[in-house]
Amino acid sequence: MRLVPSLLLALGALGAVACTPPTASPARPATTNARPSASQKTVTWRTHLDGDQPLVGRIWSVRESRFVEEGQVLAALRGYVLLGEKHDNPDHHALQARLLRAMVDAGRKPVVAFEMFDGDDQPAIDASRREHPRDAASLASAVSWEKSGWPPWTDYAPIAQLALDADLPIVATGLPRSRMRAMMTKPTASDASLAPAAEPLDEGTPLTAEQEASLRDELRESHCGHLPESRVGAMLRFQRARDAAMANALIAATDAAHKEDAVLIAGTGHTRRDRGAGRDLLARDPKRPLVSLAFTEVQADKPDPSTYASRWNATALPFDFVWFTPRATDEDPCAAFAH
Repeated sequence: MRLVPSLLLALGALGAVACTPPTASPARPATTNARPSASQKTVTWRTHLDGDQPLVGRIWSVRESRFVEEGQVLAALRGYVLLGEKHDNPDHHALQARLLRAMVDAGRKPVVAFEMFDGDDQPAIDASRREHPRDAASLASAVSWEKSGWPPWTDYAPIAQLALDADLPIVATGLPRSRMRAMMTKPTASDASLAPAAEPLDEGTPLTAEQEASLRDELRESHCGHLPESRVGAMLRFQRARDAAMANALIAATDAAHKEDAVLIAGTGHTRRDRGAGRDLLARDPKRPLVSLAFTEVQADKPDPSTYASRWNATALPFDFVWFTPRATDEDPCAAFAH
């Protein structure tokens, strides 16, 4: 199954691609997970496609190769907590809020970082909090969310509201738009002679040859065969620069706030351990624990958790935990490339 990654959202906001980014599906009838364990609260799903698939609502521990209960996951959420989502699935955002709430209720005070907030937006975020300390709507307005191309703010607002109510640091981790434009604009000779030397772009911790090949293949697949081969290398650099920006912002904010924990809200392509921001965090701050949890839509013909690794072009699931959910839409993400 092809998945259009969050990279397209960032590029689309700058006019770099012609396709329309995926948006959240209309609200669907709620369904209830009928198979919770004795210690796991029932989840009411907003999505319903393949809702009767046996994996729905279950949590797979990759390291232990077994299903675990929600309480075991909560006990493991320490240090850098990477909560990976499929952007247009509202259940993924509800579960992110659920886990953040559990951490706060347990007395933990993590930094809360968002891929969706551009690094250039941090001053506006801070100003919004000073002027409207508990107002998530003000926060959305400050970052011009309605123009961003991300799914509706109503999906993310409960996460932001939790952070605001608990007075947690809110951090923008997206690669600044100014840097993205600079990457996509080839300077003329006169520009180069007049402009000051740009700060070198951090492209992240180097990948192994196998990891780089995997990312190249993933970029080709996610662009549905419409990415010219001549641009694959540049797109790889762009993706890794975004990963590095997330990791650097998370480390800096956690250290500055003197916090033990930080939660990253981002797409699963960024929250994986083997590459993405997870790789950079592990390399650059190895003393702090890291836990990666991916919220993952089920497929009707895949009842075995291990078979989902191919979704990330990997031989093994690149996360610590995978929490399975219904699917949000039957729409073909590649249809956007027809426009």
